[in-house]
Amino acid sequence: MTIRRTTLITTATLLALSAVAACNDGGTQSAPAAAGAPATASAPASATASAISTPSATATAETPVPTATPTPTATPTETPTPTPTPTATGAPVDAAGAFDPAVALANADRTPYAATETMKTTAAADGMGTVITQTGRINFNTPTRESRIETKMTIGDVGDIDGGDDEPLLWMETLNTGQATFMRDKSKPGSAWRAGDAGGGNSDTARADDVTGYAKALIEAGPAARKGMERKNGVPTYHLGARLTAAQVKAIDPKAYQRMVDKGVTAQDHDLWIDRAGRVVAQKMSMKVPGGDTTATSVITVSYTDFGPRETFTAPTAAATS
Repeated sequence: MTIRRTTLITTATLLALSAVAACNDGGTQSAPAAAGAPATASAPASATASAISTPSATATAETPVPTATPTPTATPTETPTPTPTPTATGAPVDAAGAFDPAVALANADRTPYAATETMKTTAAADGMGTVITQTGRINFNTPTRESRIETKMTIGDVGDIDGGDDEPLLWMETLNTGQATFMRDKSKPGSAWRAGDAGGGNSDTARADDVTGYAKALIEAGPAARKGMERKNGVPTYHLGARLTAAQVKAIDPKAYQRMVDKGVTAQDHDLWIDRAGRVVAQKMSMKVPGGDTTATSVITVSYTDFGPRETFTAPTAAATS
């Protein structure tokens, strides 16, 4: 039982990192405009015209100054108002509210924004399982992906663990200010923060804005990958889903491909839900991991909610650090 639990913990951890890396290594895309909101338009140019000034009559000292007769002011010719040009912040919707996901991705904005990420990774084999949960606030479309995240890992019988109330084997909080990272062990009350990587910007932090490569691969997979409009996290989204082979993953993300090869994984089922602004609202990845006489099943789900402007994450005070 100890060996099996150790194997499950190792498998779940590696799969979680693989899933996170899959989110990280693609091209950047996102859109901070509210999901389902109409595309913004630039203000139309207003008509302009200059009124003809009234000339003043001149007079000399010897001649009385006559009363000037006002010169009629010419009526200006109205300049036609140009048609507003929509800003590229998403895809147009039809009467039913549906949109083309390819257009949404192509017109996605690159403005930095913040969102709440909720990730859950489960790995199960022979009735035993592990759960890794990650929740926190993250900035997207930023070079150093500033964030504040909590990560928990629990283990137990399948069906009895949910990553919530169970006693965690691991409970860490990570703070990334953009210049530095800090960590603390939340399983120990009063635990102080300790400095992490000096450069900040942990490359293994999940990013919803870095899945363009996967989204494009799903679109290019053909009509079967277009699952249609669905409501996800309370907003209208387009569901894309297909099985991606290791070779397809290699073209998108060589690092994720290598991790798949190392674990003997030949394919993964990948689903994405995007809003009309080209922003990822949810992801789901599942795969089978062979291991000796048993095969582990891993499922990773990620959701992104509460979109807002880019946020500032302040370093802990000196008194709180170790």
